[in-house]
Amino acid sequence: MSSRLNPPPSSTDMSKWLTMIRRHASDANPFHAISFFKAIPRNQRENAPLDDHFVYASLIKACNRLSAIREGRSIHCHVLRFGLDYNVNVLNALVYLYSSAEKSMGCACALFDKIPEKTIVTVNCMISGFVKNKRFDAGVGLFNRVLGGGFDLRVKPNYVTLVILISGCVEFGRFSIGNSLHSYCFKTSLDLKNEVRNALIHLYAEFEYMDDAAKLFHETNVRDLVSWNTMIAGYAKNNDCRNAFSLFREMRIGNIECDRVSLVSLISACTNSRDLHMGKAVHAYIKVSGMEMMIHFETALINMYSKCGSIELGRKVFDELADENIASWNSMIYGYVECGFNIEALSLWNVIQSRKIKPDAVTMLGLISACRSSGDLHQGIQINSYIESSDHLSGSTVLCNALIDMYAKCGSMDRAETVFSKMPRRDVISWTSIIVGYAINGEGEEALLAFRKMGAEKIEPNSVTFLGVLSACDHAGLVDKGNNLYNIMCKYYHIEPKIEHCGCMVDMHARAGMLEEAYKFVKDMPVEPNAVVWRMLINACRVYGDFNLGLNLVSGLIDVKTVHGPEDHVISSNIFAEAGRWDDVLQERSLMVAQKAVKLPGKSSIADSLE
Repeated sequence: MSSRLNPPPSSTDMSKWLTMIRRHASDANPFHAISFFKAIPRNQRENAPLDDHFVYASLIKACNRLSAIREGRSIHCHVLRFGLDYNVNVLNALVYLYSSAEKSMGCACALFDKIPEKTIVTVNCMISGFVKNKRFDAGVGLFNRVLGGGFDLRVKPNYVTLVILISGCVEFGRFSIGNSLHSYCFKTSLDLKNEVRNALIHLYAEFEYMDDAAKLFHETNVRDLVSWNTMIAGYAKNNDCRNAFSLFREMRIGNIECDRVSLVSLISACTNSRDLHMGKAVHAYIKVSGMEMMIHFETALINMYSKCGSIELGRKVFDELADENIASWNSMIYGYVECGFNIEALSLWNVIQSRKIKPDAVTMLGLISACRSSGDLHQGIQINSYIESSDHLSGSTVLCNALIDMYAKCGSMDRAETVFSKMPRRDVISWTSIIVGYAINGEGEEALLAFRKMGAEKIEPNSVTFLGVLSACDHAGLVDKGNNLYNIMCKYYHIEPKIEHCGCMVDMHARAGMLEEAYKFVKDMPVEPNAVVWRMLINACRVYGDFNLGLNLVSGLIDVKTVHGPEDHVISSNIFAEAGRWDDVLQERSLMVAQKAVKLPGKSSIADSLE
């Protein structure tokens, strides 16, 4: 082993150095190639200059694999020194290196513009860089320049160009461009390439056009494993467990060997469809086929069992592996939280600590969620302390946002404020979390003050932010301010109101006894009112004694068959009683008995208060 890693002892033959550099440039660890390059004695470089452009192209590719931009710049200097900047392979490698990182995209663009004779490889390197660095439109623009003859007429898009751009359409949600690219592929016959066809199948599957994806798949003469996996993953994403398994059976009949990706996609299909029976079948297949139970299988199975409500089977999978990988512990924690077993989720934290397994941000988010759901403030404080004392977790915006939300749900706004004030960076979620926290704890004025500060810091509110601040106005009785904020949301920020926003507005007017205004708002709502909205209005009519309006609303609800749940029957029964219509009260109660409708009692979400 040592002979592979050490430079040739006292070697004066430059060819031996070149051989070692080339060999290691394509190794699993390309760092060795750069190490050999640095180890060449200076006097040998001067006596026998290293002017092999293949070696420099290999070194630049090694730097790219290591994301070593600084070392790449150093090698670029050697390229210039030995006059190798005419070589297209070296230049393409440099463009690809510089375009792989956002901070060096300027160098990539400058170098690209200076290359006198560009090839399609040069263009592909640049387009790939634009897509990687979230400049998709620039990548499409470069593609259009090629089509318009902006470079040598011999430079034409190839299948790599199309795969890069179609994948970018998926990543950035640009289906219309992807559809246009499909048309181009059809005209140029590039869609006959398996790589392009697989990218197109993925495009249609991601945007839920499964019929189009299936048409492309079945028109493919030679399907590789990627084709099958892409289709199965597409069905999984679209909650179509039946078709996913149908394809899997076709694979087996055709003696096509499935891999880890195939099986993880099948498990995902079972998870999304909540199909426990088929999920067990996949689990059994993995065991019978003798496949190694890798971490990907374990996490997918635990997730599937928890989503299907069989957490005990998920725990069995977890216990059978006894893996020290934190990803498996994270899956089990989230599985418990998913099924409402928050105490069990938190108990795993003690085991993680006793085994000295290093948790990550995902672990802590799961534990914070367990504290939030159970209202366990004591455990929440302990987890907060651990995060603050850990260098790799402290200051995380995501974790701080989760802590603010958890403290707010546990009724501890003082601690939520402390976390918020200590944050090194605050995003829209941070501000929204503190605003919603004030709202649910009845501190309307504080919520409005936080909203104003948010605006002063040039943080643009989103739909959830407005839901929080409208809720604050609702519970604090700030009708005028609520109306003003609703108008700002619609007219200034152009945020389309959802049923939740409208519900806040109806409840705000109803609580204030402004029943006519509330009813007018319901009639003019941009979305269809649901049972909750009608329930708010009917209950307000009962509270404020407007029985005529309340009875009309109940009659209207019955006519359109909106009343379904026990709460609706209780609200209707109550207003009938207030109006002295006892026959109708009896009828509503009888319907509840006939439908076996039981109104669930409320409970506090606070398990323990230390305040």
